[in-house]
Amino acid sequence: MDAELPFVPEKNAPGVTQYRTQLQSMLRSLPVHSVPHEQIIKMLGETGNTFHVLILKTTLTVPYTSVFLRLNCKYWEDTSEQELRNTMRKHKAHPKASASR
Repeated sequence: MDAELPFVPEKNAPGVTQYRTQLQSMLRSLPVHSVPHEQIIKMLGETGNTFHVLILKTTLTVPYTSVFLRLNCKYWEDTSEQELRNTMRKHKAHPKASASR
């Protein structure tokens, strides 16, 4: 989510307060990471070099109301990924011990 959103004043962007309230209600159980808008756009460009990116636009004209969803695969949990990365780090630190297995 745009890091700028909490700071956009209602007087400059009518409707932003209602939008923030609705968005908070919809995302209440999801982890939310706020990042400056320009950094998000840069990440989208980099991601688009490797993956297909789907962008849905609306007619809403309130600034800094972009929401970006990153979907992970359902067959591989975050904990499984972390375990894999830890094993790889250990292997890199002790390659001979792992190679004899």
